[in-house]
Amino acid sequence: MAALAIALVLRVFDIASAHATLVSSDPAAGSSVASMPARIRLVFSEPVESGMASVSLVGSGVTVKLPASGDPHDVHAILADAGGATAIPPGGIRLEWHIVSADGHPVGGSFVFSVGAPVPADMVAAPDTAMSPEVTVWGPAVAGAPLIPAILRGIGVGCLIALCGLLSFIALSGTSAARPSHVALALSIATPLFLGMHLLAWIVSTSPTHHLDSAWLASSMASTVGRVELCRTALSLLPLWALALARRPGLGLALTIPSLLVSAAVGHSAAIQPLWAVPLKAIHLGALAVWFGGLLWIIVRERGDARTTATDVARVSTLALWAVVAVAVSGIAQTLILVQSTAGVRSPYGGVMIAKVIGLAVLVGFGAYHRRRFVPAIASRGEQVAGALRTSVARELSVFCIVILLGGFLAYLSPPTRGAVNAGSHSSEHVP
Repeated sequence: MAALAIALVLRVFDIASAHATLVSSDPAAGSSVASMPARIRLVFSEPVESGMASVSLVGSGVTVKLPASGDPHDVHAILADAGGATAIPPGGIRLEWHIVSADGHPVGGSFVFSVGAPVPADMVAAPDTAMSPEVTVWGPAVAGAPLIPAILRGIGVGCLIALCGLLSFIALSGTSAARPSHVALALSIATPLFLGMHLLAWIVSTSPTHHLDSAWLASSMASTVGRVELCRTALSLLPLWALALARRPGLGLALTIPSLLVSAAVGHSAAIQPLWAVPLKAIHLGALAVWFGGLLWIIVRERGDARTTATDVARVSTLALWAVVAVAVSGIAQTLILVQSTAGVRSPYGGVMIAKVIGLAVLVGFGAYHRRRFVPAIASRGEQVAGALRTSVARELSVFCIVILLGGFLAYLSPPTRGAVNAGSHSSEHVP
């Protein structure tokens, strides 16, 4: 259902979003140089992971892969040693590049230059095609974003949010009832499982060949993005230990928080104004955890007398209200950072963002309905009203799951804040 909603939204919002873009190169795109340069320098619109960069030269049927490294003076630049490209004869040469930006998005493209002669006419890109990105991704995709990693990310983060929230209400209740504990244990197993699968899917998706081999695995794990993703997955194992072996829900809650905080430093927040974006995302995720966990607690809590039920529901209602405020404020602030123009709302990122806002508005409507109809009546009518509330909350949770999946998909769409400035007549393709 979430994938269908994404596809329908993106049919309306069809302006391309901008991933990291090549803004300049030496030699320049379309230029002619007297001899093969000893070093090639590529500069991009945002910081890149130098260890995951790939640069190749293609000419006269010969392809030479160049050793690539980061520029120690500029995190936006890649240096490639072209000293070993003597096998390519003079003439038109196509330079092909593939990089991973700081938000984890793989981006690739190519441009043409010539050695010892003007660029051949048959290699010059037409103006209308040189500026048009060509999307190539691993697996099924929507608007250039791969569905498999996006869904795995959404499920993994959703399980983490649900686990953190549920453990919070278990701790507040002061009980260790069997049913909530079993649900928490299941979530503690699912969280590292899906985050681990997402990590592997991300590695495959970022590979230039879309294959998982030892060399690319090592490069990915040496990158900043890879280390943060691995750290989040490893930290997510700690709550499982606390619940399955130590059997201490309070400790499980404490050990869930680090993984949730690390999640705030993954994706767009790590690349775009991280000083503000990372704390805002942490607040956003924490508030979602309280909101989601409260709803889950209403469903899985052990049945009790009318007074206990009324106390629990009132607590959830109050905390959820404050969580809604925190989600709204942090979400608006993040949007202002990531989408800085009204035109950006018409991008695929803006379209999915609007779908998420609509979903959150539906959730607020559910909350207002529950607060008005069920909360006051539970104290007097007890379990009869509580049963109807659980049924309605189950429907609300299904909407919440779709909203979380939309959030996972947003991580693989590029915000339209980074205007693409193409160098000369080069063409680019983004490979989320």
